[in-house]
Amino acid sequence: MLKTMRNSASLIDESARVLAALRAGIDPAKLTRELAAQHPGGAGFTRRLVDTASARLWLADGLPVTDVLTMVEVRYRFELSLANARAYAVEILSSVQSQIDDDSTHSIPTSKETRYAAA
Repeated sequence: MLKTMRNSASLIDESARVLAALRAGIDPAKLTRELAAQHPGGAGFTRRLVDTASARLWLADGLPVTDVLTMVEVRYRFELSLANARAYAVEILSSVQSQIDDDSTHSIPTSKETRYAAA
């Protein structure tokens, strides 16, 4: 289904493929297993990639941050302790928030009019 990751330069392409798969309705757990099978040494990386993409989609759909935090945390309620699941979810959400902030600052061009406007 998804192409194999070749190197870190293809991370953006891999992220786009994961987002597309999630938008198409592929189960995140199944997607994580498929990616982990393609990259035996990168199970943690693939889990993080799918969780980050899921959180981005949920936030783009307008879900509250607290709900997104809970959904990521609940995915690992049986694998991690409560504190570790919460810490992981906070880390994922923080990463996504910084990506969104970076995207929004890069997408707004600065024109001379706004640059020299008086407050």
